[in-house]
Amino acid sequence: MKALLGSQEVWEVVENGHQELEDVGEMMIAQLATLKATRAEDKTTLYVLYRAIDEFGFEKITNAMSSKEVWDIMEKAYKGDTV
Repeated sequence: MKALLGSQEVWEVVENGHQELEDVGEMMIAQLATLKATRAEDKTTLYVLYRAIDEFGFEKITNAMSSKEVWDIMEKAYKGDTV
């Protein structure tokens, strides 16, 4: 999975997470562009993770709001599973 997400250049958003901001009113244009790109990466990663997870796993992540959160949930659920 790390290889797949790395090939899509979105592994960093899983590894480091993405903090959604409440107030973006004071941000500069460059900061807004970076935020928009990070949001897009996070949504792309969520899509890839959703497609890769079976029905049993999907039930565990339905309330997750970020790819980092999904990854952390699945990592705990499958810890020690070598399959």
